Amino acid sequence: MNDNELIKSLANTLISQYGDDAETVAMLRAAEHAADLNNEEWIKWEKVIIEIKNMDNTPNLNG
Repeated sequence: MNDNELIKSLANTLISQYGDDAETVAMLRAAEHAADLNNEEWIKWEKVIIEIKNMDNTPNLNG
């Protein structure tokens, strides 16, 4: 699985599990990694946040 697929998969999973709170959960995970100075994971979760926002702004209406 490449990086973009992983980001989309994480975003989809969070939306499925947490609905409207998915972005908040992703922000908490990003903050945890930032506090641990784990830049790689922090950047990954920042990308997940952006993907969740993109999905919210352009929903897939194909079911």
